[in-house]
Amino acid sequence: MKHLALLLALISLPSNASELPINKVLTQIKTCSPTLVIRSQKLTIAQQNEACEVLSKQEAKFHQIFNTEGKPVKHDFNKNLRVNVYNSRDEYVKHASGHFNMPTDNGGMYLEGYPDKPGNQAEFITYEKGKVIWNLRHEYVHYLDGRFNTYGDFCAALHDSHSPPENCPKPAPLLPHSVWWSEGIAEYIAKYHDHPRAVKDVSIQVEKYKLSELFDTSYEMNGGGERVYSWGYFAVRYMIENQREKVEEMLVFLRAGDLPRYQALIRLWGTSMDKDFTAWLKKQIK
Repeated sequence: MKHLALLLALISLPSNASELPINKVLTQIKTCSPTLVIRSQKLTIAQQNEACEVLSKQEAKFHQIFNTEGKPVKHDFNKNLRVNVYNSRDEYVKHASGHFNMPTDNGGMYLEGYPDKPGNQAEFITYEKGKVIWNLRHEYVHYLDGRFNTYGDFCAALHDSHSPPENCPKPAPLLPHSVWWSEGIAEYIAKYHDHPRAVKDVSIQVEKYKLSELFDTSYEMNGGGERVYSWGYFAVRYMIENQREKVEEMLVFLRAGDLPRYQALIRLWGTSMDKDFTAWLKKQIK
């Protein structure tokens, strides 16, 4: 993802933003592996070790599903992800804008940067909520998916988000977008078959969306948390577990950055899987 330009960042900083440098706030550094570093404010040693273990298993699971270990997309030089954990939401709001030129009216952000530039550092910025590192599993999958399954940076992808810190140019590309995949795969790898929130959301109206409609999900148009995350989770789960050949064909285009052919393929699928998806979905929420 792209960062805000310095001027825009300064304008967006809250008036009470801390001027303390990041190395005076996130003083603890834990190197989990060559692909993961955790920088934190007050995580205990046990919390750091647990986070390393959880994400190590998740990374292995991702590569097992996609057979991608050691096979990043072309022109992606992101060697590792740095996880930045503030001690509380208040600390996050106080410091993160100044440290990362980003808004803090959210639950944390993944900033991919410019993966085609050597030396680029991918960052996940979050906070502790209770004793939990908020959104840790979900955001780590964004890093993995961006490095191994999706070519280019955030603004190069198919979506309609123009919000800070990326400020992607308008107008948005035409539908279909790839939000269903990027957010759905993050939920799927993070939750796998244990996702009670998604089950609850979808159970309310199990025929609310056809699969072909979910392929047109985006952030602003055809968005909303329920559709993006809960329905995106089930769309990805269905495709991986029931339509794997189609997924592999799709990933060829996403990994190459051939977005016109990705869109053509999605349109070629049309409504062919709608009935099967709905029947499958009904079984999953019983």
